[in-house]
Amino acid sequence: MSRGHKPVSAHDDTVTRPFRRLRLTLPWRGWLCREEGFGLIEVLVAAVVLTVGILGLIGAFDGARKLTLLSERRTSIAHRAQQEIERLQAVPYAELAAAPSLPQHSSETSNPDYYVNGTKYQWDPANSATEELVPAVATECGSTPVEGCGAVSASRTAWTDGHLSGYVYDFVTWHTDGHCGTLCPGEKNYKRLTVVVTVTVPGATHPVTPVRVSVFIADPNASVSK
Repeated sequence: MSRGHKPVSAHDDTVTRPFRRLRLTLPWRGWLCREEGFGLIEVLVAAVVLTVGILGLIGAFDGARKLTLLSERRTSIAHRAQQEIERLQAVPYAELAAAPSLPQHSSETSNPDYYVNGTKYQWDPANSATEELVPAVATECGSTPVEGCGAVSASRTAWTDGHLSGYVYDFVTWHTDGHCGTLCPGEKNYKRLTVVVTVTVPGATHPVTPVRVSVFIADPNASVSK
């Protein structure tokens, strides 16, 4: 045994005591011994939060789907209205008249014929101004329009594109240009073609707004005053 060193007894804990304190105060020791978990209330709260989130996500998807569907419907009926306008523009000017008679007024506000009042037609629902409807010269028209016989149907016609269906309403009215002065040949300078296309959606809670297209047609044989 070395001189100056006190012998260490087997029962002397002066050496091991600091290590025991260190072992007892280590932070991870409590974590390993701790037994904890989720309570029933915590699980229920988490389930409610998850359910609300899922419902909100479903609502967002449903809203986006409805907007997309509405846009597709508006595009389809606008395309159909443009087709009808182009068809009528190819008709000779003299044949642009209502046949076999003038359109009849409808008491239903959602019906485009609601804006027909006798021999007048309110082509713009937002404007109370009316124009005189153009009647056909002949009282009846055959399947092939002839000169002086109207080529614009006074009643609605059905349309479908395989996915949507509805009705097409055609109106032809006289328009007097009040801004061209002496250059215009008197009154009734142009014919206004107004096409209204509706769509029928079975089971829909809200009706789809009709598409309305209006253009002027000038008489190619009209003389210009100088």
